[in-house]
Amino acid sequence: MAKRKLIFVTGAHRSGTTWVGRMMSIPKYVRYIHEPFNIDEPRIHPLKFWFEYVSLDDPKEKQQEVYKYLNDLIEFNAKGLKKEFLMIRGPRDVLRFFKSAYERINKRPLIKDPLAIMSTEWIAKKFRADVVIMVRHPAAFVASIKVKKWRHTFSHFLEQDKLMKELKPFEKQIKAYSDSPPNLVDQGILLWNLIYYQVSQLQSKYPRWIYVRHEDLSLNPVDEYRKLYKKVHLRFDSHTRKKILDSTTAKKAGRLKRDSRKNITTWKKRLTEEEIERIKNGTRDIWQKYYSEKDW
Repeated sequence: MAKRKLIFVTGAHRSGTTWVGRMMSIPKYVRYIHEPFNIDEPRIHPLKFWFEYVSLDDPKEKQQEVYKYLNDLIEFNAKGLKKEFLMIRGPRDVLRFFKSAYERINKRPLIKDPLAIMSTEWIAKKFRADVVIMVRHPAAFVASIKVKKWRHTFSHFLEQDKLMKELKPFEKQIKAYSDSPPNLVDQGILLWNLIYYQVSQLQSKYPRWIYVRHEDLSLNPVDEYRKLYKKVHLRFDSHTRKKILDSTTAKKAGRLKRDSRKNITTWKKRLTEEEIERIKNGTRDIWQKYYSEKDW
């Protein structure tokens, strides 16, 4: 087992990254770290944008600043613990502080963060991480955005010049959506395209990284998680199997409990036929890399 090697779980938001991150954190020797690139989290951080792009071409000062921020969350060191100590407001925070200190020393870190997807290459190289990238059907992604009523600030892409070079094929559309945001379905279509265009570029460059379709995990969770565990050198035992089954066969859905098979096609009830056709046509160039006509 790679005792201290970082596991990095990413992909689009609403693609099952939380589910996968939590299921891969079932072993007691794995430490779950939640979304360090989420600029709404109550942390002191150097990040400015949703989907912040950090690259090996950035100035050393910026890279070092972000590296220290992440390293302070991952490793046992005075700076990282000091930040957590300053957040103590009551008895529960004291317990959390000592628990965090213990886990930093004894557990393997796992970062779950879809908002860091654009910085995946940098994170993988700087921390020598095992990378797991989640892929989800575009209609399922857009339906989830629609239900949650989550709008996106597309100007955050425009304000990152180096990221815009990566997303050059979508520049005009990003500018248009920044100036005049369309409805949630069209926003979701563009977001899915931007994220999985970038994922497809990464997959061409790093084919040995782990790319997992949400639907495959949902259809056959035990066997697919067993494979996933093996790839990142985690032990898959009877306790893990039970926890995964509990999370995927629930009759009553909860935060991390669902009927995973039924969950695959809920988008068909959440979207109109016109919306499904719009999503299918609007994402066709990229979804064909991951799905087939029968998946619609």
